[in-house]
Amino acid sequence: MISQRLGHEKVETTWRTYAHLYPDKEKMLATQLDTVKIHGLTANISVEDQLLKFIQQFQNHIQDQPALIDISNEQIFRWNPETKEKELVTQEEFEYEAELDENIEGKLAVAEIFQAGYLEICGVVYCLASRGLPMKYL
Repeated sequence: MISQRLGHEKVETTWRTYAHLYPDKEKMLATQLDTVKIHGLTANISVEDQLLKFIQQFQNHIQDQPALIDISNEQIFRWNPETKEKELVTQEEFEYEAELDENIEGKLAVAEIFQAGYLEICGVVYCLASRGLPMKYL
């Protein structure tokens, strides 16, 4: 369901992209799924309602223990490949432009740039200064 919501064709894409953000969460998720497998679905609750409850519990758990992503000490550059102009932007500007131009939630954009070192948004490339700009954009 999450993969479909994010527009990924395969669950593996979602897993490879976001699993490193929550290294201990797969154990918690597996335990909860095992509980459902052992005890079955509650007779008085539909499968959809039980899954919704499960997802809400998982989201609450994640919110209580946020991911270990911190790019607050990183410099983010906006690079326009057409004009070859480079400009330093704040993390807030980066998140805002991701949400505005690509409709990507700010925290997901931070996760993407943290993982890859760069993110292309509407033909403009944002990169972490510590990792540099990928050669394909030069």
